[in-house]
Order: sequence, then structure tokens, then C-alpha cells
Amino acid sequence: MNQIANRTELLSSINTELTARGLKNIRKLGDSQKGEFEIVALKEVYDHSARFFTDVKFAVLFPGGKEGEFTVRFNANGATSDGAIVVVVVNGRFAIVKQWRLPLSQWTYEIPRGFGEKLDAAQINGVLGSVAIGDLPLGSVIRELGEEVMKDAVIQSSTHLGNIAENSGTNNIAPSYYLVQIKVDEEVLSGRAHGSEDELKLYLWDSARVQSEIGQKICDSHSITAIALARRHIDALPRM
Repeated sequence: MNQIANRTELLSSINTELTARGLKNIRKLGDSQKGEFEIVALKEVYDHSARFFTDVKFAVLFPGGKEGEFTVRFNANGATSDGAIVVVVVNGRFAIVKQWRLPLSQWTYEIPRGFGEKLDAAQINGVLGSVAIGDLPLGSVIRELGEEVMKDAVIQSSTHLGNIAENSGTNNIAPSYYLVQIKVDEEVLSGRAHGSEDELKLYLWDSARVQSEIGQKICDSHSITAIALARRHIDALPRM
């Protein structure tokens, strides 16, 4: 009984420290006697990349009882949100955002993602269950489509696709995935300013184009995961 109480106190103490730093709490310590990595202490916290990530070093018992250390990467904003990836379907076509990614030194084509931007309520109408549209990373989509296109936009359906672990071996980050269907005036959409392939920052691709670009232009795990999750629901979406 005392051992259970001590473990409960340890978990509470670690989570108090994580909460104070704005990090997501851990759910359990693990049990080395059951083949799990067991946390026995929080040793160090590294805020070297505090804008995005915080690394936390734990003292652990490995399965079999051997002592060691294990570092877990936390989202620096994880106590609030691990971010969101939003598959946006506009009049039946997928919104794809063109991004320059410094770590890759290349332009990528992605499903919109981020930590959300507060949007003017006049820009778009609707909510996703209890999640306000302004809390999702739709700012780039709305800016690129333009005010004229978005002023009468209506959200026809929305689906929370789940929270998927980003890298279960090294971090506890699990962003939320959403599918949002937006209806806009097709004539106004068709008349929006178009640039060359190099100038555009937002593309509207049909399902076949998206499928053909997976592993080509669409090469990041967040986008590929989002598309895979969304495909299970596409057939159930209301017809445009």
C-alpha cells in the first residue's frame, strides 16, 4: 500500500513540475516488472528550444530492472494544445499549402497545420463541436483564398479525425486531426487571382491529384497521415 502511495505521490510531483512549465502531464510511471520503462524521477528539463519543444530527462528502470535515463520531447505548448492538422475541402477539392521548410531546404506541399490563429468571426461561420473555427490553423487558407471568396463561406461539415502520436519512440506529442468541408461560391472562387505555379501559395487539388502527389510533392508525415484519416470519411460527406 505504501509503495502505491509513493508512486502516486511521485506521479503527482512530476506532473506538478510539468504543469508549472506549461507541459502536458504524463499518465503513468510504467512498471519495469511488466516489461515497461518505469519512471523513477524527473532529472533535468532542457528549454533550449522553448518556442517549440522542451526536452525532459527522466531516471528510469528498464525492463528487468536496469537503471538508466530516457529523454522525452514535449511540445512547449502541450499543456494547451499539441497543434492541429486540418484537411480543408473547398467545393470538393483539397486545400494544399505551399511552404518553405528550412530544415529540408525546400518547398513542400502540405495539409494546413499549426497552433491556430484567432480569426475575425466575419471571415468564416461555424464551429467544430466545441472547437471554435478561430482556434484552428486556417489562417493561411483564408488569406490565400481571399476576402471576396470567404465572405459568404459556409462550413458544411466537420469531423474530428483523432489525435495521432507524432513519434511514439521519442516524444509525447499527439496533434489533433480534423476534416472540414467548406462551401463557397464557385463562380467567385474561379475568378480569384491566379498566379504561376511558382507564385501560388495555396492550391485546390482534386482527390486524384492529391493521391498522385503522395510521396512526391506531398512528402511530410503530418499531411500523409491527415489524408489517410480523411479518406475514411470522404464518402460520408454531404454532396456539394
